Amino acid sequence: MATFHFALIPAASVPWPYGSFGVDLFFVLSGFIIAWSTRAGHHGFLMHRAIRVLPAYWIATGLFGVIVLIAMPTEVALGWLGRSLLFLHGTDGRPPLLFVGWTLVYVLVFYLLYAGALRAGPRHAPFLAIAALLVVAYGGRLIGVAQRDWPLLIEFAFGLATFLWVDRRPTPFPPGAALALVLVAAALPYLLEPGLHGRDGGAAGQIRVAALGLPAAAVVLGLVQLERAGLALRSRPVLALGAASYALYLLHPIVFSFVLPVAPGSYARRFAIFILLLAITIGASLAFCA
Repeated sequence: MATFHFALIPAASVPWPYGSFGVDLFFVLSGFIIAWSTRAGHHGFLMHRAIRVLPAYWIATGLFGVIVLIAMPTEVALGWLGRSLLFLHGTDGRPPLLFVGWTLVYVLVFYLLYAGALRAGPRHAPFLAIAALLVVAYGGRLIGVAQRDWPLLIEFAFGLATFLWVDRRPTPFPPGAALALVLVAAALPYLLEPGLHGRDGGAAGQIRVAALGLPAAAVVLGLVQLERAGLALRSRPVLALGAASYALYLLHPIVFSFVLPVAPGSYARRFAIFILLLAITIGASLAFCA
């Protein structure tokens, strides 16, 4: 996702229309991990998830707020910062400071729905949560309590369905079949993703669930099967980068904000800035998690 956003800014505008698939993979993986981690117990689930998500978002938003306070009138900047901490858009349509916060709204809705489903116990929670996700994704507009559908919530349901598959079929896939599933499913979004950009928001959401959400579920399923077959990645740098992925997600808009005013140059210069932004973001994210 960071590389996708870096490629959109003039100073680093290399031809790289890929990366938004990371959101779909994140949603599916969130559904799977939440079901997996609560299968044996769920005491304090909602509090634990809030502590995991919100403080880091607030800190990153505050860091961005310092930059905005320097560049804008204090009253305007403080109003924008205050709304951003609550994931709110301004009356002028201005999005939160960290525009990636829209994905966290989906995550928090999923957590609330799953917390409610857990009241029936961890065995029934995935089924109830899938039903609730379907209702919230499409039912709100039908009954007049929402102005639009939320189709991307279905990707959390894909993650829950993947968990149910894995939980009820303890025999792993053959390693070759699991690896093939991962490779094919990971390649599909890179064929389909560029065609989604620029589409109408509602239509794109519906198509995205099928074009990117289903491959994301297949990737997660394949990776779990590979782990069961004893082929999990245990590289320290890879594990450290995975642990810092949430920080990377939150901090990359701050990093690239410093080069937004920079005019595009030659391809070599744009590519160098692209790589530099990525390196700085990774370094900052590792330090943020230290």
